[in-house]
Amino acid sequence: MRMCKVWVHMSKKPIQTQSASHSPETHQPQAQADTAAGNISQIKHALQERIKELDCMYSISRFRELYFHSPRQFLQSVVECLPRSWQSPEHCCARITYQGKSYVTGGFQPGPWRMSADVLEQGKPVGVVEVFYRQVPLSQQDSPFLKEEYALINAVAERVADVMMHMQAEEDLREAHKALQVEHQSLHEMNIALRAVLSRLEEEKQEIRSSILSNIRKILMPIVLQLELEVTGRQRSYVTLLRQNLQEIASPFLSQIYRDHVELSPVEIAISSMIRNGLSTKEIAQLRCISPATVRRHRENLRKKLGLRNRKANLSTFLQSSTAQEPRDLQEKSGSSG
Repeated sequence: MRMCKVWVHMSKKPIQTQSASHSPETHQPQAQADTAAGNISQIKHALQERIKELDCMYSISRFRELYFHSPRQFLQSVVECLPRSWQSPEHCCARITYQGKSYVTGGFQPGPWRMSADVLEQGKPVGVVEVFYRQVPLSQQDSPFLKEEYALINAVAERVADVMMHMQAEEDLREAHKALQVEHQSLHEMNIALRAVLSRLEEEKQEIRSSILSNIRKILMPIVLQLELEVTGRQRSYVTLLRQNLQEIASPFLSQIYRDHVELSPVEIAISSMIRNGLSTKEIAQLRCISPATVRRHRENLRKKLGLRNRKANLSTFLQSSTAQEPRDLQEKSGSSG
């Protein structure tokens, strides 16, 4: 068996092996993964903060519905929900001051770090929303508040102002409604009292009218009727007119003619009464000692004012039909006395 010698050339240079952990190809993906993880963490944190902000605004809207008739409960509920909407709620406290009254969170103790926003109504400050940090990490002591939190506190202040103005308007409306109800009730009671007074006045008027009617029937009419039988000629016309006018006193003619035709003069009303009783133009002229032409002028004025001009209606018939029924008992009594 032949033996072969094999010479192995050993290089004096050390053989270098590359570790996988130091390979550029493997280091770059790891860095990218770390960066992506950091970005995801930041995005997650930002989303959590936005969720807290949205929850804060939603809570304010809910408090508005729950405590719309109680401004004190509304403001107290709002101030208590503020700390949990900031990034470090465990070190946070809040205060809302509105129209001189303060509403604070439990264990309120102002810290050295403060942010605030004015509550404005019609451009004038009426209150302030404040958030305090009692302590913060050293890394955040220069600026412990996020820029988003500045926007949030301004939004809270605007929302508080809007809700409080609506509450005040609603309260003013309720007070006005109550005042109107009180006034309406007062007017209703006054109306009842006035109706009672008017009813009593009407009863008294009817009593007076009945008394006058009774006196005319029992005292005056017998005398006038007897006198009418004893006189003749022109004197009898006067007595007849007197009797008819006494009957008119107890009838609704004079009051109705005054009410329906206030533009008639006293002379026209007197002449209309004579025309209604059947007196002619000549008889009226003789009784009033005026000319027949004057009587005709009065008749024409009466037709004009009563709306009979250019109509064929008879003035005497119109005057007789335009009034209520005569008191029959007076006429019957007068006839029986005759």
